[in-house]
Amino acid sequence: MDVGLTSEQLTLRDTARDILRTECPPEVVRQALIDPERWRALWKTVVDHGWTELAAPDCDFGPGDLAVVLEECGAALAPIPLLSSVGLAAGLLHACGDVCQEVLAGIADGVVATLAVHSPGRRLPGAPMTLQRGRLSGRAVAVTNATRAELIVTLAATDDGVLAAVVRSGEGVTVQAGESTDPAQPVADVEIDAEPVATAPVELESALTTPLIAAAADLVGVASGALQRSVEHAKTRQQFGKPIGAFQGIKHALADNYVSLERARSLTYAAAANPTWTAAAMAKAAAGDAATTCARTAVQVHGALGQTWEHDIHLYVRRAWQSAAMLGDSRALYHRLGRRFAGGAI
Repeated sequence: MDVGLTSEQLTLRDTARDILRTECPPEVVRQALIDPERWRALWKTVVDHGWTELAAPDCDFGPGDLAVVLEECGAALAPIPLLSSVGLAAGLLHACGDVCQEVLAGIADGVVATLAVHSPGRRLPGAPMTLQRGRLSGRAVAVTNATRAELIVTLAATDDGVLAAVVRSGEGVTVQAGESTDPAQPVADVEIDAEPVATAPVELESALTTPLIAAAADLVGVASGALQRSVEHAKTRQQFGKPIGAFQGIKHALADNYVSLERARSLTYAAAANPTWTAAAMAKAAAGDAATTCARTAVQVHGALGQTWEHDIHLYVRRAWQSAAMLGDSRALYHRLGRRFAGGAI
């Protein structure tokens, strides 16, 4: 199976990288930590460039194109709800067939959406809501960009199976903002007691496949950005008359990071080329490990400098820690995969 990027995807990647380099330098990410409205200007730029059209129901782009854009956003730590809207919410709704086309069209036009699939006390995603007599109710935790979202996509248990459901923020939807590890991508708890604007039956794992791939792509970008920072510093920082990258303790750690990153990237684009829950879960688990490891190593490589608020490395640490837990941390995902393998399902 060929999982290399096509010429069109390479062009898309380079275009996204150039735009983010200009519109989303580290200063913008840092401002977004303390200014809850700072993301809006960048979001308008993203919408104007058509990135949200990746969510369109009749879109010619596929999971691979989405992964390319989200990887660049992750590398730039872009403080925008593109992952939550196009990768997570729209990613799940694409499994609903024609029922949710109007909702997808709205997201493609720039409506901010998010995905609420974590029940309290659960490490893996599932159906945190119930749907009875046409009314959706329940509570979901750690919902990314819930304070910014106009639409909330969730999963609901019914007597007949699992449904994807969409509600609008407002009456019947309570968003309880908490302290986020990464305030540039705030998380909140959501309590719902409202009538959904759309519902559709889904198969749980199939519905979560594209969101897992999207989350993995974002984490690959975070890992790549942190590793690039580490390599640049290791080349220029001098100790004992030579770059610190010449010392085994540094070069071996960075080499291990590179292997971890490329493994995660390969798994992510392989899952995008052949989307299955197993491939997506493997990619997300590997990407979560790569992001947290690369961010941790970046702090070590930068030494005391990397421990300070003034340096940008903590931005990567924040994003890696928070995003690695999204849709299941690596330990929980590997445990689920191992049980499936032991049971002969893989």
